[in-house]
Amino acid sequence: MRAMLALYKYRGNERLAPLLGDMLLPVIEAMTAEIAERQNAASGNAKISKWKLADYWDAVTYVPISEERASERGFNQAEQLASHVAKRYRLQLLDLLVRARHSEKQSFKTRSERMRDTRSLFSVNVGLLRILLDPASKAQPSRKTIRLLLIDDIYTTGSTAEACSQELHRLAKRPLEIYILTWARS
Repeated sequence: MRAMLALYKYRGNERLAPLLGDMLLPVIEAMTAEIAERQNAASGNAKISKWKLADYWDAVTYVPISEERASERGFNQAEQLASHVAKRYRLQLLDLLVRARHSEKQSFKTRSERMRDTRSLFSVNVGLLRILLDPASKAQPSRKTIRLLLIDDIYTTGSTAEACSQELHRLAKRPLEIYILTWARS
């Protein structure tokens, strides 16, 4: 598995993207089933009826990479994984996050260096966030909380996911539920 991810991410073997994306599908289905169960329990419905996955997610986004890293690799692996998931379930894919600056590769850093380095590393595409938060653009305006799926390739310390989530929460004027989905854990 590690070798497959290395071929994809560092050697540019983009043909692996659909396979890696497909590996995320059972996880998002299980995650969505848990959300459906929790939602039904909260509303007093003990029985889970057939659910449509797209009804439980407002959008999919991903962890951005810097322009330097994009030109080095030629693609953003997290964006490709997110795009695969969004297409499969007909979910809205939004480029909500922007990398504010280039940083050295996280894989060479200690936990404390990662935590320090991710501070102010991301900003939000405010225009797209406004569209997402606008009740008039929602398929389910009755739900007060926006549910967002944030996709990255690897989870190591959680500092990247935390930095992205904090920035989204900071600018949102409505409650957000942000779920993190990664292909691997380091």
